[in-house]
Amino acid sequence: MTEKVRILSKNRVEALTDGIYAIALTLAVLTIDVGELPPVGSGDSFAAALSVTFPQLLHYAIAFFVLISFWMAHHRQVSYIKHVDGVYVWLNVVTLFFVALIPFTTDLVGSYSDYPLAVTFYSGNLFMIGLLTTVSWVYAAGGGRLLSEGGISMEGYVSAIGRGLAVPFVCIIVIAWANLVSADGSTWLFLLIPLIHFIIRMMLKRKYSGKRLTENN
Repeated sequence: MTEKVRILSKNRVEALTDGIYAIALTLAVLTIDVGELPPVGSGDSFAAALSVTFPQLLHYAIAFFVLISFWMAHHRQVSYIKHVDGVYVWLNVVTLFFVALIPFTTDLVGSYSDYPLAVTFYSGNLFMIGLLTTVSWVYAAGGGRLLSEGGISMEGYVSAIGRGLAVPFVCIIVIAWANLVSADGSTWLFLLIPLIHFIIRMMLKRKYSGKRLTENN
């Protein structure tokens, strides 16, 4: 006797994901606190005082664009998926837990960017989002488990894994640099992410040309 598989609606997962990402992105900008600016008396001194917010702006920008890339990656995932199951749902729920933490860790590193522990919390937060997003994709697409009939090209499948793991990889570099070399300025290393994405895209462009990953394939 075969076990009945419960089919869940992927639209509910998309709606929850959109909502959590939107809230996290909105709250993260509130970590830029102009109330911390020192008193100013002239235009020149105001420009100098405004530079106090630069670390907060930098870490907000990093969190914003990394989150946007994961949000886009999630929508690409569900565009290839015909349905979701309990495992996929819970992988996404745990991912959203870390997404919701972004305003806190962004505020923490923006205020204490020269402390290794603050950089570690911030980078660790992004590490978990990248890792869990990638695990969700591997679970859904591996063997075509949850894919729609058309499947996805092997290039697209492997590229999604490589791009997803690029963020955790850079996060490890940032954490190591912050703790072993210097925390101050270590988050500039996140600029390696787009470079790694470009390299992955170029490496895979021809290798998997025309080959597709389909359901039960």
